[in-house]
Amino acid sequence: MSPMELAMQEIRARQQVGEQGQFLGGSTGARLFDVPQGRFVSKRGNSPAHVCNEYEMNRLLNLLGVGVPQAHLDDNQMITEFQQGRHIQPVRDRAHTARDIVPHAMIANWDMLGMDNDNAIVLPDGSISYVDVGGAGAFRAQGAPKGSAFGSTVGELDTLREKNPNELGHITEQDIGRSYDTYGGEDAMRSAIDQTIQNPNTANILQQRVGDIARRVA
Repeated sequence: MSPMELAMQEIRARQQVGEQGQFLGGSTGARLFDVPQGRFVSKRGNSPAHVCNEYEMNRLLNLLGVGVPQAHLDDNQMITEFQQGRHIQPVRDRAHTARDIVPHAMIANWDMLGMDNDNAIVLPDGSISYVDVGGAGAFRAQGAPKGSAFGSTVGELDTLREKNPNELGHITEQDIGRSYDTYGGEDAMRSAIDQTIQNPNTANILQQRVGDIARRVA
C-alpha cells in the first residue's frame, strides 16, 4: 500500500470517530489532517461528480508535467499532499504563468490563480504548484455544472488574461505557442486525456479543445 493510500486509510479511520480536521476555508469543505504519513488535505467537493472531476483534472495536469500536489481518490473523497509556499506575484512570477497558460486554458480552469492568487503557490524550491483545480473541466469551483460554457472552443486563452490583467495580461500569442510546445503539443495532450479522464463526455470535449488550441497556434 502506498503512503497516499495509507494516509487515506488513516484519515477515514479518524473521520469515523468524529475527527473533522482543520477547516481550510472555501466552499467545498477542504480540511487538513496530520497523520503519520504527513500532512494531507481532504476534499469531498459539492458532489461525488465534482470531486471526481477535480481528481481527474489534477491527474491530467500532473501527467503533462504541470506542478500539482500528489492526489488520491477513494470513496468520493480526494486527498492531496499539503503544500506550503507563497502566493504567486504578478511581476516576480511572470515566467511561471506564461509557461502554464495553455494546460489551464485547455482544461477550462477558470480559477487557475484563485481569488487572492492562492490557488497557485510558489514552493520553497522555486517551483509552482496549482493546489486547487476544482474550477476546471465541467464544474465551477463551488460545484455547479458549467453546462454549455464548457465547450469545444478554448476562449479561456483570452478570458483568463482579460479577467486577470495584473497576473496574466502580459501573456502574448507567442507565449501561448511556447506554452503549447513546452507541454508537448497536441499529441501529448491527447494522450494525457486518454489516460486520465474517465467521463466520456468530458474526455470528448477536452479532445475537441486540444484541436482548437492546435489550430490557434498553427
